[in-house]
Amino acid sequence: MEKWNQSYGFLLGKVLQKMEIKFVEGLSPFEINARQYGVLLFIEGNPHCSQKDISEKLQIDRTTMVSHIDHLEGLGYVERTKNPNDRRSYSLLLTAKGKDVLDSRWEFLTHTESEILAPLSELEKQLLKEILIKVWITL
Repeated sequence: MEKWNQSYGFLLGKVLQKMEIKFVEGLSPFEINARQYGVLLFIEGNPHCSQKDISEKLQIDRTTMVSHIDHLEGLGYVERTKNPNDRRSYSLLLTAKGKDVLDSRWEFLTHTESEILAPLSELEKQLLKEILIKVWITL
């Protein structure tokens, strides 16, 4: 048996690569990448969060996080205001324009995932999701 198909990292990476390539095509008209879409999703679920919160939860280094937020703010997808409880940090909110991007691309994202995972049964897809969540949560 070949070594490449014995590596979880290699196999997970290749599946992710296929999903991301397809998903990025659908994001390009909105001038964002998959990671920035994830940041928008996080802000939607955690209104008034800080850049530090997102950085820690999504494991994005702080410098990169600042550039992501600058970009998203420049596009009008997020609003950054001073945090009233900590003047050194910002509070982030999704704008209506940002919400529109999330909503319009969510269906595309789920369709892309379904297309890539088509060889799996619904039960296998659910099991895969549960396993990935279990591994991610324990990291």
